[in-house]
Amino acid sequence: MFWQMVAVEHKKLTRRKILWIELAVMAAAAVFIPLVIYLASQSDGSGNLVITTDGPVEEMIAWPLALRLGIDLASGGGLGGLLIVILIGTLTAQEYGWRTMQLWLSNGISRPVLLLAKFTAVLLPSLLLVLAPFVAGALTTAVFTQNLQGSLPFAQVDWWQAALSIGRTAFTLLPYAALTFFLAIVSRSTVVAIGGGLAYAMLIEGVLVQLLTFVGGTWAKIGQYLPAGLSNSLAALNRVSASSGSGLVAQAEGVSMETAVTGIALYTLIFVGLAIFAFRRQDLGG
Repeated sequence: MFWQMVAVEHKKLTRRKILWIELAVMAAAAVFIPLVIYLASQSDGSGNLVITTDGPVEEMIAWPLALRLGIDLASGGGLGGLLIVILIGTLTAQEYGWRTMQLWLSNGISRPVLLLAKFTAVLLPSLLLVLAPFVAGALTTAVFTQNLQGSLPFAQVDWWQAALSIGRTAFTLLPYAALTFFLAIVSRSTVVAIGGGLAYAMLIEGVLVQLLTFVGGTWAKIGQYLPAGLSNSLAALNRVSASSGSGLVAQAEGVSMETAVTGIALYTLIFVGLAIFAFRRQDLGG
C-alpha cells in the first residue's frame, strides 16, 4: 500500500504545472549561462572568437568539463535548493485546502505512513531538478564543443562519475525539501513554508555563513555543518571528466564525504520526524 501511495503522489506531481515550470527554469538557466559565456568570449564586432584551445573559457563551455555546469547549478546551495523549497512548500500546504490528506486517512492510512509516502515522492522532483539542467546544458555545450573542437570527446567523459554526481546533487536537495515540508505541515500555509525555507537558505546560509567565515577560527567551521556547507563538500567530489585531476574549480575545504552524507541524512530525518510528530497532533476536522 505504501508504494501505491507513492505512485499516486508521483502521478499528482507530474500533473502540477509548477513542477514543469521549475524544470523549464532550471533548463533555461543551464542554456543561458554557457550561451552568455560563449557570446562574451567574442572580442570584436565581426563575431570571430578568440578562444585558445586550452583556455579557461573553453573549459567552461566545452565538454567534458562543461557537463558539470548544470549539475552544480542544481545543488542544494544553488538554484536547485531555492526551487525545491518553492515546490514542496506549494504542493504540501495546498493539500490542506484540498482535503486530500483527510481522504487518505479516511481509508485507514496512518498519519506517519501518509507523510512518509508524501516525502518519499519528493525524491522524483529532486532528481528531475538535477537532470533537467544537466541534459539542457549538455546539449547546449555539445554545440559549442563541436564548433570549437570539431568533434565531441565522448571518450573523455566519465559517464559513471557523471551519474554519481547527479545522484549526489539530488541528495543535497533533501534537507531543504524536509525543512519546507516541516514548515508546511506545522503552519498549513504556503506563504510560511516557502518564506521560511527561502529565509533560511538566503539569509541564514547566505549571510550568516559569510559572517562566520569572516570571523574565522572555530566559528568559520560551523558553516561547514549547515546543509549548504555539507552540500559544498559533496559537490567537491563531483567529476565528469575521465581525467581524475581535472575540474572546473579546485576542491574547496570541507568535511569528509561520510560526514557530509551523514549530516544531510540527519537533517532530512530530523525535519521529516518533526513533521510527523506535529501531524499526529493536528486536528484535521472542520
